[in-house]
Amino acid sequence: MKKLSFLLIIISFALLFVSCSKTQIPQTINDFNQYYVIKVTDGDTIKVSENGETNSMRFIGVDTPELHSGDKPEGELGHEAYYFTGNAIIKKSKYFVYVQFDGDKYDNYDRLLGYIYYKDENGNLKLLNAELLEKGLGRPLFYDDTSAKKDIFTEAYKKAYNDRAGIFAYYDDPARIKKDSELEDSDIGKIRWVEFYAENVRKDGKFYKIYSDTGKFYISIRQEEYNAFFETLNPFDLKDRKIRIYGEVWKDSQYVYEILARAEFEFKIIE
Repeated sequence: MKKLSFLLIIISFALLFVSCSKTQIPQTINDFNQYYVIKVTDGDTIKVSENGETNSMRFIGVDTPELHSGDKPEGELGHEAYYFTGNAIIKKSKYFVYVQFDGDKYDNYDRLLGYIYYKDENGNLKLLNAELLEKGLGRPLFYDDTSAKKDIFTEAYKKAYNDRAGIFAYYDDPARIKKDSELEDSDIGKIRWVEFYAENVRKDGKFYKIYSDTGKFYISIRQEEYNAFFETLNPFDLKDRKIRIYGEVWKDSQYVYEILARAEFEFKIIE
């Protein structure tokens, strides 16, 4: 009986190790690259001191709403994401971040790409990338060569949805529903439920595209987020259906309104 009890204890510890290994934070600062933060640019980008020079560092796996308009519009909750990141890094972590890198250390713009940890008030290390997703202050943005913590980020975004946190605070608000034909430029950067008839669905490289029958709106889905979040919904099954999509409204270079979808719980099939 003692041998059986001892064996059960060993198995329990083994299972606990396996279950925690995905989210385990390295135990010492020596496991990280430490950087001094010169500036918080927005919710998912900071400027750090690197070898005596200033360089931008982009947070892996998360895309927060824009603070200022540019390639993408100024986004709803962009300021909230900026203040959350600033509070974590400047007020709590005293301008220092502790960084892990993945497959690629730099992106195509020579920005550093990192998993950003900060110290909270009790000296515990917190993964800021995941916290932004969990608070609904950012959306997932995955790439194959920076995917070590994709499972953590996926669960964080699902939690934001379940908690109706951040961007999902308006999910159950009927005032956020608009037909695609009613969209106007004042909706750009805002979170909306857009309702339309899906006339055409096609695969365009690494994107699924779902087009409205009016030609005024479409949905894009990146392959990486599709792989992570879509379990039962096949985009091609939406053809000739009336649907709603929840997200931030953009306008592309052809002046057509667009939402970049991230997960199947952002869709509703109306008929």
